Amino acid sequence: MVEQLADLKDADRSLFPGSFTILALRDSRYHSTAYAIAELIDNAIEASAERIELLCMEEPVRVESRFRRSISSIAVLDNGTGMDLRTLFDALKFGGGTRHQAQRGIGKYGMGLPTSSMSQCKRVDVWTWQNGLDSVWHSYLDADEIERGEHKVPLPDRDTPIPQTWRSAGSDEIYNNPSGTLVVWSQLDKIQWKTGHTIIDHTSREVGRIHRKFIEADMVDIRAASFLANQPGNRNDEIRVTPNDPLYLMKFTSTPPPWDSEPMFTQWGDTKCYLVTVDGKQETIEVRYSIVKPEALRTASGRGLPGSEPHGVHARHNIGVSVLREDREIVLEDAFLREGGSSENPQNRWWGCEVHFSRACDELFGVDHNKQMVAHFTQAAKTLARDDRPNQVILDEMGIDEDIIHTIVGDIRDQTRSMMREIRQMFEQRRKSQDNGTRGGRRSPAAKAVKTATDADRGAIAAGIESPTDTDRDREQIPSEDRVAGLTQQFIGAGQAEEDAQELAKSLVEEDLSYQFGPAQLDGFQMFNVRSIQGVLH
Repeated sequence: MVEQLADLKDADRSLFPGSFTILALRDSRYHSTAYAIAELIDNAIEASAERIELLCMEEPVRVESRFRRSISSIAVLDNGTGMDLRTLFDALKFGGGTRHQAQRGIGKYGMGLPTSSMSQCKRVDVWTWQNGLDSVWHSYLDADEIERGEHKVPLPDRDTPIPQTWRSAGSDEIYNNPSGTLVVWSQLDKIQWKTGHTIIDHTSREVGRIHRKFIEADMVDIRAASFLANQPGNRNDEIRVTPNDPLYLMKFTSTPPPWDSEPMFTQWGDTKCYLVTVDGKQETIEVRYSIVKPEALRTASGRGLPGSEPHGVHARHNIGVSVLREDREIVLEDAFLREGGSSENPQNRWWGCEVHFSRACDELFGVDHNKQMVAHFTQAAKTLARDDRPNQVILDEMGIDEDIIHTIVGDIRDQTRSMMREIRQMFEQRRKSQDNGTRGGRRSPAAKAVKTATDADRGAIAAGIESPTDTDRDREQIPSEDRVAGLTQQFIGAGQAEEDAQELAKSLVEEDLSYQFGPAQLDGFQMFNVRSIQGVLH
């Protein structure tokens, strides 16, 4: 035993063996590449950057007989305050950072730069300056070097200039600023999307939502572009990131026209404030709600589903409760979407809810070091939001003491259900105004097509030109009440209100129609889908 103890004195006693630690850190679970990029944007905002650029370098790659563009490096460039020698040195440490004790602000744990970078690539290079480009410091992290045993942060140097490619790709407006930072990811082995276009498309939507408060307040201008490595001065896919507001209460957002310049929703009730004491200080948690304007449920055709309109498709990507910490969104929580036994109810896209808290409440909400989740809030939502019984009954059954988080979650559950009832009433009003597919006594084009096709089928069968199909036989053999019931359930499953679905089903059966046209969100690249249900070809 004594000999074994003596052997251990010369053994590697590191709590975190480098080869395994870097592999574990590289498996840090970000929701997507866009969320990892958002960490770099967080750092730029914290550095008071007014201009931030996401730059995607692409290389031509031969695929069979043609070439296509493929992402090779990603950079985030900003005109913030830059970093001095010591700050750069600490920023590349896991848990280094400089904001551990700050009372306010996005950053906290000092994990953002190294963890987000290593989750997407094998090498990250950082150039930063505080007195013009002649004062640039450079350092880097390399996953292969760390795995081989190089566990020390490289000392910053002034011998590695910013590569000319990145000088040409970035804006002079930033490089001419006295201070700034350039972060470059290369050896992209864990990237989610493979082209600059897709990275920009997804990231602009996510970052537009995550940082919407900063963008709306004109605190920061975020832009994105791609370029070929041999043509860095020719920028493609160039866009300016606009706010993506899941509450749809902001003006001038990424929502499709006409709702890009005015709010598509209206606030539901007053903002509710919850007071909580953290470390002897009183903090306020704010919750506000929004609900769709009735006019946003109108469609171009008059009878289509509003969820299939461009603004409805946009809202489909913003379903859930938006949880913000220090004005920065952490998660869009979807645990509240179960309504009437269906988590797929399309009407869920027509309400919004936003929860906002300060970093002092991190432990209360269960914020993780990657700012990817609010574990305690999510767990409370999963416990309460999908149960119809009173909060206290549920908590008593599970042996949980009610606290401020469960109180907030219970209130959100009740408010969202009230909003869903209001939304159903809006759809009911919309249905009453449609007059069974007619406008001023005239049939809609779709209704005309259905009637014309049905009559043509009947005539062809009667003349012996065509034989009855299985759909025709179902229409004759299935009892009318069964057909109405089956069609009603089909339409409810497609997102229609129960009364709307029942009326449409009755109309199809009573008028003995063979066809029904309807918009829907289809899988993959389908342009249309045909199914025979209850004697009707949909």
